[in-house]
Amino acid sequence: MRVKDPSSQGDGVMTKKSRRPKKPQDDDSSDEVLGSACQHTGRAVDLIQVKKAVIHNHWSVCAECARTLKAHDEESDVSPNIWMCLKCGYQGCGQNSQEQHSLRHFHTTHLDPHCIAVCLESWIVWCYECDDELIPCNKKVLTPLMDFLQKHATKTHSGLNSKVTRGQDENSECSEIVRGKHTINNTAVPVKGLSNLGNTCFFNAVMQNMAQTHLLSDLMHEMKEKGTKLKICPPTESNLDPLMVILPGPGSLTSAVHLFLHSMKETGKGPLVPRILFNQLCQRAPRFRGFQQQDSQELLHYLLDAMQIEETKRIQSAILKAFNSPTVKTADEETKQKVKVYGREGVKMNFINQIFVGELISTVMCEECLHISSVKEPFIDLSLPIVEERCHAD
Repeated sequence: MRVKDPSSQGDGVMTKKSRRPKKPQDDDSSDEVLGSACQHTGRAVDLIQVKKAVIHNHWSVCAECARTLKAHDEESDVSPNIWMCLKCGYQGCGQNSQEQHSLRHFHTTHLDPHCIAVCLESWIVWCYECDDELIPCNKKVLTPLMDFLQKHATKTHSGLNSKVTRGQDENSECSEIVRGKHTINNTAVPVKGLSNLGNTCFFNAVMQNMAQTHLLSDLMHEMKEKGTKLKICPPTESNLDPLMVILPGPGSLTSAVHLFLHSMKETGKGPLVPRILFNQLCQRAPRFRGFQQQDSQELLHYLLDAMQIEETKRIQSAILKAFNSPTVKTADEETKQKVKVYGREGVKMNFINQIFVGELISTVMCEECLHISSVKEPFIDLSLPIVEERCHAD
């Protein structure tokens, strides 16, 4: 079978068939709004197998090329044109490379089809059987897999302030703390117990997870000190220059969280007593007082929202100080507009937004005119059902 070169227009850029007969869409095909009507995703995509392969293999490295380099005592580098099979997690170099290992893997005989692959640089998904690009958001089976791969890519080779989202690299220099980029610290945090303050299991469960969130600990360490410099770059259309601000000290709750995370890293016998942090949280959310059982997710919401408010006020205060204005009300109209623009960009740079805030895109298509509209909504967490896999008897 002749397969079109998916990389013929550059690394990770696919070309579509110019002449494809339009197929009528069924009324119930809700996951095929646009893009290729690929029929192979059901058998050619395996989330569990891909996760296993990603965990046990190097990221964005061609497996076959790595073996060749290892035989010659050479070190393998991360290639910008690596494609991953979404059936088994195999990583191979693209068709614009000399060896074309990704294409060879597709042609290898398998029990199930291994025809769908994703470029780990551009996140384009391609079906070799259909010889066409797939739209991940319109394939329900692809959405959780793409989310997992992009999050793993972020942890593997991104700086603290860069997120792996398509097309989000334009202003990377402007979103960095002046001290420079730092790689994520993957050093394991010692597992330490937390004392129960009286039916505070819900609180301890959340904080144990927070303690193992390495990115949170690293970013809070960067932003914890008074006098930290932050460079805010407004959008190009605003015609404003980048603004350097000096942050005041963090809020009391944020400081308590940082102290808690630091204490969890210290080696020592016995559990940690998180009374200071719990008291700070209860001052902002009195509902958690009284030593009654509470919901962990609600506590997480209150904790993240409170820290986000503290950091937002901290950044806005620094912006006002840069304009020698104690409050927005006392500033003139021109200064108010500038403060508004810088504030909108500066708020995005607080560590809560960088780590926990995502964007939910709702896409609706009109059945009459086929017009597609999208609405973006920020979210701080998502509630997902846990589906239990059941073994069907023969």
